[in-house]
Amino acid sequence: IKSLSMLKDELKRLKLDIPFQEDTSILLKKLVLKNKVVVPNRFVVHPMEGFDSDLNGTPGKLSFRRYGRYAAGGTGLIWFEATAVMHEARSNPNQLYINKDNVDLFKDLVAHMRKEAKKSYDKDIKPVIVIQLTHSGRYSKPEGKPRPIIAHHSPYLDPMHNLPKDYPLVTDEYLDNLQDIFVNAAKLAAMAGFDGVDIKHCHRYLFSELLASFTRKKSKYGETYENRTRMIREIPQRVMKEVPEVFVTSRMNVYDAIPYPYGFGVSKKDKYTPDLKEPITLINELKKIGFPILNQSIGNPYYEPHFGRPYDLPIIGGSPPDKHPLENVALFLNITRQVQEANPDMPIIGTGYSWLRQFIPNVAAAVITKKWAALLGQGRNSFAYPDSANDLKKNGCFDEHKVCVTCSGCTQIMRDGGNTGCVFRDSEVYGKKYRKGREKAPDRLQQEAEKCKDCESAMCENACPANIDVPGFIKAFAEGDIKKSYKILTLKNKFPELCSYVCPVEVQCEGACIENIFTRNPVAIHEIQKIVSKKAREMGLAKVSPGKPTGKAIAVIGAGPAGLACAARLLELGHKVHIYDTAGQPGGVPGEVIPAYRLTRNDTLDEIAAILNEAEEKGRLENHFNIGISKGKPLDEFIKEYDSLFLGMGLGKPTGLPNARQDIEGVIDAISFLKKAKLDNDLCVPNTVCVLGGGNTAIDAAVTAKQHGAKDVYLIYRRSFREMPAWPAQRDEALSEGVHFIIMTQPLDYVVTKGKLSGLKVARTILGKEDDTGRRSPVIIKNSGAVIPAELIIEALGQAPLDGLESLVKGVKLDPKKRIIVDETMATNVKKIFAGGDIINGGATAVQAVADGIKAAESIDKIL
Repeated sequence: IKSLSMLKDELKRLKLDIPFQEDTSILLKKLVLKNKVVVPNRFVVHPMEGFDSDLNGTPGKLSFRRYGRYAAGGTGLIWFEATAVMHEARSNPNQLYINKDNVDLFKDLVAHMRKEAKKSYDKDIKPVIVIQLTHSGRYSKPEGKPRPIIAHHSPYLDPMHNLPKDYPLVTDEYLDNLQDIFVNAAKLAAMAGFDGVDIKHCHRYLFSELLASFTRKKSKYGETYENRTRMIREIPQRVMKEVPEVFVTSRMNVYDAIPYPYGFGVSKKDKYTPDLKEPITLINELKKIGFPILNQSIGNPYYEPHFGRPYDLPIIGGSPPDKHPLENVALFLNITRQVQEANPDMPIIGTGYSWLRQFIPNVAAAVITKKWAALLGQGRNSFAYPDSANDLKKNGCFDEHKVCVTCSGCTQIMRDGGNTGCVFRDSEVYGKKYRKGREKAPDRLQQEAEKCKDCESAMCENACPANIDVPGFIKAFAEGDIKKSYKILTLKNKFPELCSYVCPVEVQCEGACIENIFTRNPVAIHEIQKIVSKKAREMGLAKVSPGKPTGKAIAVIGAGPAGLACAARLLELGHKVHIYDTAGQPGGVPGEVIPAYRLTRNDTLDEIAAILNEAEEKGRLENHFNIGISKGKPLDEFIKEYDSLFLGMGLGKPTGLPNARQDIEGVIDAISFLKKAKLDNDLCVPNTVCVLGGGNTAIDAAVTAKQHGAKDVYLIYRRSFREMPAWPAQRDEALSEGVHFIIMTQPLDYVVTKGKLSGLKVARTILGKEDDTGRRSPVIIKNSGAVIPAELIIEALGQAPLDGLESLVKGVKLDPKKRIIVDETMATNVKKIFAGGDIINGGATAVQAVADGIKAAESIDKIL
């Protein structure tokens, strides 16, 4: 359909009543609501969740970007997305959640929108901003795992979450308390500067479900019309009384398209036939209460979504509807018409337009002219085309190359757990997020698992430092047996979830996968490992059950991957374990240092807790944090107290720039910098940053500096790109983030001006002969010195054992670099003392540390 005449012919063929007109000027006319609020034009951004908050529900950078674009795009009414009123009410770990701790950030976002609106084509546009307050009900998933809160059972929706017949319903007391919570959220919304609040009653979230709770017996919120509509009447009246600074409205489902008695606004005989008697009666009551406007909707995005969102392409695994999309557009327009004509003095927002693409304004203008609705609501098309109002004013039409193409990409990102936006029109931001979500989606990983050829002599297994039976756990996953898959994984790796996040798979298991040779498309081993580990944890399978007591007690020094793996295996073998670590909690370097965008602190702690909690509760494991080997408690004391020891304390001493001046403000080691950044998401980094080094820690530091506000980050490396030890995937990540790689450059010293760091002295290099690492040595070119301006310099030049280690582990043999020497059993030269991890190898992978710990535990068990 390339023209209005073609649209007319198609409508005639389908016998559909969808009006359209060439004059779209009515869309640019203001609308004055009964409460005197002026909507400057008829464009409305619908509440489309972006799921781009932080874990506290605070708006993130993408939130500011999206809403800034809507405002600058000239839209007159911005209906802010579903924002939870309490943590357990969130449908996604990254759903917005307004609370007393972040209301100032919401205030900043509203101010940002008003500022951006002044950049609109029409600089006089002052958008009305409404926030939608919600409780997700049966779609609650605050930590990423479904935690349904339901008002009634439904034979159509319960099976989607495998809910048993006796699954508990939300109590009346809980719902009574929710009234107070919503009113309090409205007060916060007023503090943040919103013009209005929407008490959400659509798309089968909790309050929408109450409207259809015909089968909810003996409840003040069920069966009768008065009870089922109690929330939408009582909360707004309280808000009007207690928070007069904002007006109150609702986005309400008037037709669920779910069979009666489980759907609202539905004929008792046929779910495909709307019965709007109750919805229209309710809207009339809401108008009398004082609603100045209403945003109506239909359908359920999770149950036959085409009713509310006609599309060309469904989400993965979905199927296209039997009906032509225009039939659903016509249905939506007709329902809106009935609602508006029944309440002519209550402005109703029309919706369901996105499939019409560039003809949206022609149809919407005709609908408003005929008084079938008062405003044009855009959902998916707002994602795709935030400046549509500006374009209509400038050009008199929509640009066909900017409109939504109803590909369901934005919905797919949401289902895959990512930040949501337009994949097609905003691909620079959301294309990558779509692909990342697809990489870890269960349906896609099932297909990946089925690619595995179950090789007889599996190269992937040989490439894994822990020698995990990769084909074995992949095959079990493909067969749907999570328990068996996880059991195979944990035979050789006690912390598979941690390793799935941080292992360099492209140079280990996936790099050796035979499919990598055949097609350069290896099986997604680490993502399958990740989903198996997470599901096993959720199923309660991720735990160590202590073996029959041996009467022996072992001290494990260091709660990083090596120490934790050693402890887990020792517990299985029946020994009692005491873990010591100088930090305040377990996890070691991965937990403290690896950036949250790769591995969150919660992911680390959750797996550790799941695996070790049972042993701790049974008194078989004791943790001693903030304690390690020290002058006050040297090795000798541990030897006296325990039957054996495992030393896995890591390194701990950063290596500084040789021959450079020390203790300069503005110079920090990478480990300290990364720890700060992980603890403080709001850490402010100056504009110009130099990172010294070429390993993974240097890459992490550079990307983290960039993400925390640095304009220019220079990674200085003295050899060539080819010699750089950082893993390829991490280098690619840094390049995509805009980190500048300055290779063949030797850092020399720091420049200080007036007592303040101002730059880095460097010299160019060429490559000479190979050194003992097999890499060619950098040779400085004479007279090639230069200064790179810098406000912050991060040293990522490696780590070494702590000074004085030899006196703390007296008697244990060390190599020339002061690392502990062990044999093939992980035993040191001192009887019953074993070691593993970074303290023996100078820093390798987490899975290597885990393998060391398990091997040491089995060796300890053997000698005991």
